[in-house]
Amino acid sequence: MTNIYEKQEWIDHIVERPGTFREIQNSDGSITHVPEEGNILEEGSPFSANRMNHIEDGIYNVSRQANINKDDITSLIIEVAILKGNALNNIGHNMFIVNFVNLDSVELAHGVYDEVEKRVVI
Repeated sequence: MTNIYEKQEWIDHIVERPGTFREIQNSDGSITHVPEEGNILEEGSPFSANRMNHIEDGIYNVSRQANINKDDITSLIIEVAILKGNALNNIGHNMFIVNFVNLDSVELAHGVYDEVEKRVVI
């Protein structure tokens, strides 16, 4: 289980005159815009790589966990379908479910390994 994402609160930066600038003519003919937004009414949250990486890490971890959940759900769907099929077809004995990632540690004497579905078909 991954750690719970710690939400960070963001506060708007509020000034008296947002988007207001003073122009300064530079000696090379260019113009510099200097913020002249008046009094700061509320100091906003800092925008930093640290805070943005926190968001990126949260998105990455949720995405990774969603993929793990999808794989687990798919596995359970297959197992329920097998159990349901066996129960409805009166096959209650000699039934087992084993998930195979590969056959490295298994010697298959009968049947065929279905690599796509990761199962042995007998």
